[in-house]
Amino acid sequence: MSTKLTILLLEDNHADAELIADQLKASGFNFEVKRIQSEIDLRRNMETDKPDLILSDHGLPSFDGFRALEIVRDINPELPFIFVSGSNNQAMVARMYEEGATDYVFKNDLHDLPPAVRDALKSPPLLNMEVQRTNPVPAAPVVSTRLWLCPSCLHARDENRAAVDFLDYSRSHNKVVMLHELCEACRSSER
Repeated sequence: MSTKLTILLLEDNHADAELIADQLKASGFNFEVKRIQSEIDLRRNMETDKPDLILSDHGLPSFDGFRALEIVRDINPELPFIFVSGSNNQAMVARMYEEGATDYVFKNDLHDLPPAVRDALKSPPLLNMEVQRTNPVPAAPVVSTRLWLCPSCLHARDENRAAVDFLDYSRSHNKVVMLHELCEACRSSER
């Protein structure tokens, strides 16, 4: 990539920040990374430096990635925001997409970061709970599909109402629209 990107990196772990930067350098990105750890730093950089991309851990000792996402979406709804997290908790990942994250990369799979960044910079984020995957399965591309997420137990179900693993499902589909609906078990327990 020839254009120099300005990347804000919300990360408290120095080693993880270095690994993220190294992964992007190795993939040919030309960038300046500004590591931040507080809401004040985020707001200041959003106003003065106009970043091209936000990479964020989900939790820091003094700041939360979800709060960062909320701030970024208020200031610039189109700015690509990718969570780079050490947690692959399905409920948390689903929440990331629901709240408007452009993408999610598991820290143990940092090789997924460069394609996620490329895709995020090519097209605007799909808000309103629509998810664009970075590596759809070429053998069986799906133009659009729906996934139901129970807001009570956080179990995901596909269009046939069969239980699915959110991460596996979202990796194998081009486009996923998240819908909230209580599952049968949660509906029964509320009666």
